[in-house]
Amino acid sequence: MRPTRWRPGCRAVRIDCVSTLFVAAGGGGDALGVLLARQVLEPELDDGDVFVSTCAWERLRIDPVPGPRSRGDFIGLRLVDGVRAEISTTTDTLPPGRSVLPRLAGDLDARLFLHDLADGAIGLAQQLQHLARALGADSLTVVDVGGDVVARGDEPGLLSPLADSLTLAAALRSDLPVRLAVVGPGVDGELPAEQVIAILGGLGGTRVGTLGTADVNRVGDSLGWHPTEATTLAAAAARGLRGAVEMRRGQTPVPVSEASATVWRLDVVETHDFPLAEALIDTRSLGSAETIIRGITVDELDYERRRARERREIPPRTVTAADIAHASLARGASHITTRRLLEATSGDVPSYESARFDGLGLWALEALARG
Repeated sequence: MRPTRWRPGCRAVRIDCVSTLFVAAGGGGDALGVLLARQVLEPELDDGDVFVSTCAWERLRIDPVPGPRSRGDFIGLRLVDGVRAEISTTTDTLPPGRSVLPRLAGDLDARLFLHDLADGAIGLAQQLQHLARALGADSLTVVDVGGDVVARGDEPGLLSPLADSLTLAAALRSDLPVRLAVVGPGVDGELPAEQVIAILGGLGGTRVGTLGTADVNRVGDSLGWHPTEATTLAAAAARGLRGAVEMRRGQTPVPVSEASATVWRLDVVETHDFPLAEALIDTRSLGSAETIIRGITVDELDYERRRARERREIPPRTVTAADIAHASLARGASHITTRRLLEATSGDVPSYESARFDGLGLWALEALARG
């Protein structure tokens, strides 16, 4: 790996202080995860020296159009070396698409950039190379909250491998050194924490730290409104939550433990160790990446298309938050995410704060059950 550009005393020339471009593996939730874990990952960097690139892939309650948005779906992106890529508070999406990224950019001290998946791993690799060079970064750090990026494809709980694996494939295809960081093993509700940790350990990954209250406080305002579930669980674990959380699609409740607040890093990332990313590394379009991933495992874009049709065709449910709370308690959960409440009740989120965990997007089921 080439030496980094950062060195003590270079604060006067900020661009020279940037040693890595953080790349959110799965979208805005992972971008927020970067900021949650950045003190653990790069403690020498000031907030303003943290650069994060992310795709725009919101779930259907935010964006009614299935799949990720491209740079061409946005207006008001700032120029970075001649390319419109930086997100600001004045950035917006073209209808009918929607994104929470402009609001997130306004909340953060770091700079937030947009990449897209439209041209597959080859096109995304070119985007990341251009952005890193323009910013003076000499490496990429791909960050995944939860750790499904390490999946092999045959895991029964795997739900959304496409964006993570395509992003990692693009990073590996670039001509820059790549590190992989996993924040909160298992908090995405896909692979169990023990499995993620075992795979990382087998590849030479190390636990580099544990999230604390100060890390959560740094991004607490964003976590209060952002729809991310995985990053919320990692933050809740850092603030002491222990139990099991009901998340998207009503899968088996996700355990929250000490491991849920840990941060892991793999400093040597080999393509052959990541079979899903390896399968996608020569793709030139999102469609071709979908075709490949569909032949190996689940394609989350297919799920979104099906759900979008159902939202148009199936009448809204009349289930209340209390109804869902009773059912979730019976399944062994102690808490439920805001996103799952919205998904299960068609919008019935409690207006009182007594059931909410520490200002985050989590609700105590026993309090909800009492109504």
